[in-house]
Amino acid sequence: MGAYLGRALRGDWAGAAQAALWPLALLLITAAGCALPSYGQDGEDVVGFGDRLRIALATVLQAVGGDVTLTGREERGFDGSSSSVDGSSSSSDAAIDGTMSVHLVPLTVTALFVLALFIGVRVLRNRLRARAAAHGVSHTGTTAGLEAALRVGVLTAVGVLVLALFAQPEIEGVELSSAPFLATLGALGLALVVSVAVLHGDDLVHWLAARPGAQAFVRAAGVALGALAIVLVLASAVGYLTLTQIDDLSDAADTEDAGISPYVVALLILPNLGLAALGVGWGAPLEAEANGRRSTYAGDQESQSFGLSELGDLFNSGAVVGALALGLVCALTIGVLAARRCAGRGEQILSAGLFFGLFLLLAAVGGFSVETSAREVGFGGDSAKATVEAGLSLPDALLFGLLWVAGAAVVGPLLVQMAGQGGGVGGPPMPPGPPGSGGGPGPVPDAHAAPTQSALPLHGGPAASAPAPAPAPGPPASYGAPPHGTPPHGPAPYDPHAFQLGHPGTPGPASRGPRGRAGVWVATLAGALVVGGGAAAGILLWQDNGDDKSDAKGKDDRPAVSRTEEPPQEPSSDVPTEGVAPTPPGSPTDTGDADGGTDGGTDGGTDDSATDSTDDAPVPAGSKRVTDTMGFSFAVPDGWTRERGDNPTQITYAGLTGPENFQIGVIDNAGYTSYGNLKNMEVHAKKDPDKSDYRRLRLEDTTFQARPAAVWEYTYKDRADRTIHAINHSYIADNGTEYALQLSWREDFWPAGHGAKTHQTALDTWHLTG
Repeated sequence: MGAYLGRALRGDWAGAAQAALWPLALLLITAAGCALPSYGQDGEDVVGFGDRLRIALATVLQAVGGDVTLTGREERGFDGSSSSVDGSSSSSDAAIDGTMSVHLVPLTVTALFVLALFIGVRVLRNRLRARAAAHGVSHTGTTAGLEAALRVGVLTAVGVLVLALFAQPEIEGVELSSAPFLATLGALGLALVVSVAVLHGDDLVHWLAARPGAQAFVRAAGVALGALAIVLVLASAVGYLTLTQIDDLSDAADTEDAGISPYVVALLILPNLGLAALGVGWGAPLEAEANGRRSTYAGDQESQSFGLSELGDLFNSGAVVGALALGLVCALTIGVLAARRCAGRGEQILSAGLFFGLFLLLAAVGGFSVETSAREVGFGGDSAKATVEAGLSLPDALLFGLLWVAGAAVVGPLLVQMAGQGGGVGGPPMPPGPPGSGGGPGPVPDAHAAPTQSALPLHGGPAASAPAPAPAPGPPASYGAPPHGTPPHGPAPYDPHAFQLGHPGTPGPASRGPRGRAGVWVATLAGALVVGGGAAAGILLWQDNGDDKSDAKGKDDRPAVSRTEEPPQEPSSDVPTEGVAPTPPGSPTDTGDADGGTDGGTDGGTDDSATDSTDDAPVPAGSKRVTDTMGFSFAVPDGWTRERGDNPTQITYAGLTGPENFQIGVIDNAGYTSYGNLKNMEVHAKKDPDKSDYRRLRLEDTTFQARPAAVWEYTYKDRADRTIHAINHSYIADNGTEYALQLSWREDFWPAGHGAKTHQTALDTWHLTG
């Protein structure tokens, strides 16, 4: 070991540095490209290019094992007011320490890192060979590759460590950590594996020649890696194409507000999208789960899933067929490649198993998670923690993926035989060949070994050497192996292609005509689709039936919903706790029939015409119309439902996650104007501890459906320190009832047009019901 380290230290460090510069330059270029957009800062440029570069570099380093963690402190007084986030104020009485960790491995960057490393090490290998040839040496030494690999690995790890230490900015009191130690270890591991494989490849071939078990494993692993690369490219293309067909993402693709298109960001996670698309095609849904817990309260948990049924709802039944077809093609890829390039059934199964294991590993790594925690210091000592995880359901991927891959391992050899490709498919174990002339044992023969000791191509084609003479006439070949060391039929060399799955001694399926072969292909593909897709669909249908029965219990208390045929969008909101309109004393709790009757008896003239026009207003894609028992109907985003509340005059529609929601206030016999009521509500909002940093955007008179109305738009920060953008549109109908439509939305997503579009859709589709 000491001698090895000494030779490594005395070696060519300049060449190793050139090889290490390739992946390091790739990381820097990728981070610089991500830092170029201003991300909608509108000229203020609070986060300059240098800080954006360091943030982007921390994000990119997750590709080699890094992490992104944000920590900060907010000083607070006893009255709830907050001071500078950097802790410069000395008059505060308490503080809140917050931490947020983001885990997302951009697999595109990981693949490019490995590719750049491969190119750099190839250049180094050519340099070493040229130097050895100049000194008249035909071989660089049994450990020269290992020594050079160690130098490349060390320099790559040191370079990543420097980048990771640089990628730790502090912006307005918030510190970012890129986990330099983890990034360095990940880069060292990747660099050593790639460098050893490239630089020590020749020695590895000689080492494997005398070890048939290791040789079979390496060959099976190579086939699995090749199949995985093909599958990821195909599935990533399908996943990206599907992403471009989502209407909401197309609306957000305007770079004027965000500064960068989400389609460009998606390029960094293309393999992640491919894994998700393949998982859905195999029947494993995407799952998102949110957990929240405070030290003094019980925890909350919410989850969402997206599988084949949701895919059909979002697009159409053709998308489900396309997903199943993608799963079929990807499964058959490993089955066919293993059948063509592996020596026997055991090696084929090993290759399929390695492929499946690598798929599960990437699925586990390619998910997304966010962990946040906050702890109050100096006052109460309360703490809160929340986690959000999204990714492919690993239990379902294990179950359905195993069905597809196992089926492909069975069908793949049959397809190869029917296509007449030959290869060691289903044949007997190969006997060892005659000893080599050099006195040592020859290479271990397999389905890809020639009758002499020269190797065949891995694709299982004919030997590169001269064809062997035909065997002497004799009895037909049987499936039993010939005696050890003795070629069948006397001196004739052993023919690995003499055994077929058909009758011994008869021509294999390669002699089928073109029409018969095409029919067999169609029948086999259809059978594989029915078996794999049918099993996945059957289990999913059984699960959906169980979910429908359990969900049917809690639907009686919800308002009637008339759905359109438009594709839905995913829910993204949560239930609020604050009111919209003041609650008058003595308001009845059961006002649905009374409101309906009043509306029906007094809505006339101008208001009737407005109601008729809005009743037929089309509901856009991603929305649904709800008809409430309080006497109104309008459109809300798909997935939003009516929430129970203690206030009988306030109705809330919200999704399962996030702060987004509609709050509808209904006040009978309102003896005031809408403008005056909103002015009064603003006074209370300024004093509300749940609405810190209140800022008015507008408060003005307007009209709605030919009636006097008022609009109040403002922003504030909630208890989770999120900036909320709210807009309240209030009017008094002909019957004297005031209706206030307030939408609350996160300010971060309002510039993208989601909030304004959702609120305008509600106004366009609003009408009273009789």
